[in-house]
Amino acid sequence: MKRNFEHFRLYGFSIDYPDECRVEFNNKSRRQSGDMSFQFPDKVRIFLTWGELEKVSKRFKSTEEHAEYSLNAMQKGKNVKNFERVSRDSMASRHDKGTVNKVRFDEMASGPFARGKATPREAHSMHVHCENSKRYFVLYTMTPRSDEGRYDKIMAEMRDSFKCH
Repeated sequence: MKRNFEHFRLYGFSIDYPDECRVEFNNKSRRQSGDMSFQFPDKVRIFLTWGELEKVSKRFKSTEEHAEYSLNAMQKGKNVKNFERVSRDSMASRHDKGTVNKVRFDEMASGPFARGKATPREAHSMHVHCENSKRYFVLYTMTPRSDEGRYDKIMAEMRDSFKCH
């Protein structure tokens, strides 16, 4: 099924997103920091977060370090088991470099009736540090593993269309 994408532009950055999505914007978002999501009819969300580059540059020297920190935090989650990195790549968004990751894991159900039930998941992420706009950007999602690559293609299209300035 061929997807139709629409163009979204705000605060000097832009991205194409599937037209089937509902766009949700955090009303506390500003030019220097904020977040938004693209929600699909099946309730899967793709999140885009941005913030001041100076703040993350104090902690992380590169997008690789920033991404690694995020993945380590996810892996240490109490409901995460069988964490596996599927891919790690570098990419360029105009003149700025970024890091793209894909991981698989089992999300363990919690609660008194869970009985060790696990839901297979995949997570996709892109981290970009933009010197021109003095912001960092993170595009990420967590999806069911049984989607037969649907979100792989969508995330690739969104990553390829992303412009940070």
